[in-house]
Amino acid sequence: MADRVLRWLPLAMVGALLAWVAGRAARPISDPDDWWHLRLGNDLIAQRSLSTPDHWSSFATLHWVPTEPLPEIVAAYVERWSGLPGLAVLFCLGACVVVITVQLTNRREAALLPATVATLFAVLAASGSLTSRPQLVSFVLLPIVLAAWLRTEHDLKPRWWLLPLTWLWSLCHGFWLFGVGVGFAVVVGIALSRRARRSELARLAAVAVGSLLVVGLNPVGPGVLEAPFAVRSTSQYILEWHRTDLSQSGPLGAAVMIVATVVIWTMTRRGVTWARALLLVTAAFLLWYSARLVVVAGLMSAPLFAQALQSLVVGTDPPNEVGVSRSERWTMAVAALLCVAGVAVAAPHVADEPSGIPVALDASLDRLPPGTPVFNAYELGGWIAWRHPQLEQYVDGLITPYSLPHVRDYVRAEATAPGWYRVVLDSGAPVAVLGSRSALAAALEQKGWSPEKSSAGYVLLQRP
Repeated sequence: MADRVLRWLPLAMVGALLAWVAGRAARPISDPDDWWHLRLGNDLIAQRSLSTPDHWSSFATLHWVPTEPLPEIVAAYVERWSGLPGLAVLFCLGACVVVITVQLTNRREAALLPATVATLFAVLAASGSLTSRPQLVSFVLLPIVLAAWLRTEHDLKPRWWLLPLTWLWSLCHGFWLFGVGVGFAVVVGIALSRRARRSELARLAAVAVGSLLVVGLNPVGPGVLEAPFAVRSTSQYILEWHRTDLSQSGPLGAAVMIVATVVIWTMTRRGVTWARALLLVTAAFLLWYSARLVVVAGLMSAPLFAQALQSLVVGTDPPNEVGVSRSERWTMAVAALLCVAGVAVAAPHVADEPSGIPVALDASLDRLPPGTPVFNAYELGGWIAWRHPQLEQYVDGLITPYSLPHVRDYVRAEATAPGWYRVVLDSGAPVAVLGSRSALAAALEQKGWSPEKSSAGYVLLQRP
């Protein structure tokens, strides 16, 4: 009886994780970045090309390239066919695939129970980033690439299929860079261990280097190689790129895995290799570096944590325990399908309207002449870009097309710092859409701007 409980309890835990992500999906779309992703998807569909759209906003003056075109196109088509409820179902499907992928790759390193414990902590670490954005693709591909390289460390066989996979990844999200980084870390670790002959090491290095070079063949152009670093200049103004607050639950989940793995390796001296040590150090650095990378730290440390737990329990990995059985696969697949079906039934009733968006202002914005500048709250820029593409948003979450001086001007205006009103006047915007209780809205009213209408905590102000 006890053995049966121990066998099914981990699967029940995975099922609970799938139900949890389904509960997150069965809600109104609330991520403000979803809207500009939809706008980009529509633009890419209209121009029948993955190149940069001809026009984004008159305030966007920098050259940039789309880094997530494929999922943006998919999301745009889903929204056209089934509206916002369809996006909720797509989110549920993507999040369920993330959970199952993490579990399956952890099972390559450990038996069912330790692998599931690692999955729980990995999902906790990713909880702040599990939203309906294209980044879900990276959360699926990173564990797959990491598992492939960990297998390569074991058998020293080059896995050339990583090259086309990385090329495809570069069309989906900018975190392809971390997949390439995993490859370099493992190759360096193998070299330090002196296990491979020069010819073997050369082939493995060719896979790592080739994974980087093949990204340059992206149809978007070689600019995609620079894109992951383009946000650096404005990262100081983006909250998720600030240093990580380790007191929050997500970072704590990643930190527990990293620290526990180090402790277990120190105690048992089992499973420690140069490559795995370099990966764990990398995960610790990413955890410290910014809140945006907590999820990457969690995904990178999860299989290492699973393997450490396995070694603590039995010392080695019994062949009959490591590897996913058919019953496990079927159980997870059925649970995921039930979750997606549940969200599909609930979404038309709970996800048919966006969350936190002043939709009551749409009619007034629709009446503005095409090309009208709008001085908008940062978080509403994506909505204006998608729902009102004929208008010129002052700023939005895409951020990379906007120059650093422009972003600084927006921050100055938002804080009503000295020179703030000159920034607003220079924008030429006859209207502003701002938080009703924001300092900028209050300051504009004192300058004679009249509030026309309010909705969802925002106000539409008319310039005198």
